Amino acid sequence: MVIVNNQLQVAKIKLAYILSFFMGIGFLIPLFVVTYVNMEYYVLFGLGIMLIITFIYLLLIKPEYLYLAEIKGSLQIKNYPARPILRTYKAYEIKLSTLNHFEIHRSILNKKVSLTLWVKTKKGVGNYPSLSLSALTKNEQIKLAKYLSQHSIDRKKNIIPY
Repeated sequence: MVIVNNQLQVAKIKLAYILSFFMGIGFLIPLFVVTYVNMEYYVLFGLGIMLIITFIYLLLIKPEYLYLAEIKGSLQIKNYPARPILRTYKAYEIKLSTLNHFEIHRSILNKKVSLTLWVKTKKGVGNYPSLSLSALTKNEQIKLAKYLSQHSIDRKKNIIPY
């Protein structure tokens, strides 16, 4: 059963990365080429700065492609960053019986959302690297939190900021 698959949102975010960077640079180049600057160039400068700020914002919130599915009593997780370059693909498989608890944290104006899964091992409790939930919609985040809270062992330690 597929719990989360945000492939469409990630495709839109990749397009936003590419467009905001290249259009932002494209709007700023005429300022360095032309010797006489009039009002039209100030509008281009403003648009270029806004697009570059959008690009930097996307870099800060670090949205990720996220695929979560329940297969034969285990949680299969596949993720990679939504940025178009320097991606690292990761895949995890966690037995649902070992899921101890999870934490969801919000930062940067509540737009950067990260999920940390804690699992029970023979040596104690350990955590997996954080997953970014920034590319998920609010309803998908709530659905994921409900699913994880149903399957976690220590529900009192779950941190859900909704």
